[in-house]
Amino acid sequence: MIEGVVTYLLTSALPFVLVLSLVVFVHEFGHFQVGRWCKIAIDTFSLGFGKTLLSWRDKQGVEWRVAALPLGGYVKFKDDADPMSTGPTSRYTTPEALQSARAQGLFHAMPVGARALTTAAGPLTNFIFSILVFALLAFFLGRDITPVAQLSPRIDTVRADGPAANAGLQGGDVVRAIDGRAIASFGAMQETVRAAPGKTLTFDVERAGQRLSFPVVVGERTDIDLTGVETPTGFLSVERKTLPEERQLQKFGPIESIGVGAAQVWDIIASTGAYIGNIFSGRASAEHIAGPAGIFDTSGKVARSAFVGEASFADKVAGLALSLLAFAATLSVAVGIVNLLPVPILDGGHLVFYAIEAIRGRPLSPKAQEIGFQAGFAMIISLFLFATWNDLQRFKLLEFVGRILS
Repeated sequence: MIEGVVTYLLTSALPFVLVLSLVVFVHEFGHFQVGRWCKIAIDTFSLGFGKTLLSWRDKQGVEWRVAALPLGGYVKFKDDADPMSTGPTSRYTTPEALQSARAQGLFHAMPVGARALTTAAGPLTNFIFSILVFALLAFFLGRDITPVAQLSPRIDTVRADGPAANAGLQGGDVVRAIDGRAIASFGAMQETVRAAPGKTLTFDVERAGQRLSFPVVVGERTDIDLTGVETPTGFLSVERKTLPEERQLQKFGPIESIGVGAAQVWDIIASTGAYIGNIFSGRASAEHIAGPAGIFDTSGKVARSAFVGEASFADKVAGLALSLLAFAATLSVAVGIVNLLPVPILDGGHLVFYAIEAIRGRPLSPKAQEIGFQAGFAMIISLFLFATWNDLQRFKLLEFVGRILS
């Protein structure tokens, strides 16, 4: 068991660090580059938090840093009191002091438009990165549009201990009817099974030229769609392999690929928005919100799935790279969405403060901003703890640790 745990950690840790570091770098580089375009002076670009593992300074005097805890990063501007950019190191009380600070490129002295643009650049760069990644994948790999639901109702693989295996179904069986109703396609079989969780269905199958009948107790599970809505669903634990001559691939040109990438990013944004709405309406549970442990687990699953099959080692490595890149693009959209939430301390919260400043003609008082940032920090910590608790419950880590200690 311990060896399995170590293997799991090793095969998950590296993909997790690579994927999260890439997404964080993209986000922070957006702040960094637009800040430079706006002539804002930058002190530090840090990938990760905590103890510095590696650092160097570029020709502009920016310290580039790789830190020990790879759970985020930051760009610290010259007059930032902290990496979260919650305030300046000093106040500019006279027009002359403000003008001098702007001439030095101090962030908090810059016009509100420059600050807002630099702040918004982080999440926007996340979205742009994801669009480009999805577009590149669509351009080079195309899109699999094989009508799996219309393929013949042949069962190729029967998983051990699943409902189909328990009933006696075997690989190579062709389903001809269910409860006396003719089945013309694999999709028709799937729909019939999904609609009958926990029920007993009679499968008429063709096996080696013979017609056989099997009563099958359909398995029952809860499926969760992208908007968080849970639906009881039946399953058999069988697979239908797509033959090379059955596979259909759609190719895209450069412009079409950009459209495909943009549509994919919008679909993620829309489904995330619907999920958040469903939480507040009670149609979805907040227990599906994942934290760092959830990302860690998913990174490992993506990495390990790339090495399943009979492809050559080189093809598996290429598949691993593409799979992790696609996962990074998906995660990048999520990071962009979260950072645009109107919570003080996040980019969205900063943008709300800048909007108020633009309307009022002056910023909120330092005291009001401090209270807002403290409340925002408390909210983020609470969300982090809640997501981590979800991860612990989902992976039953508390039970696992209990078994080890008992």
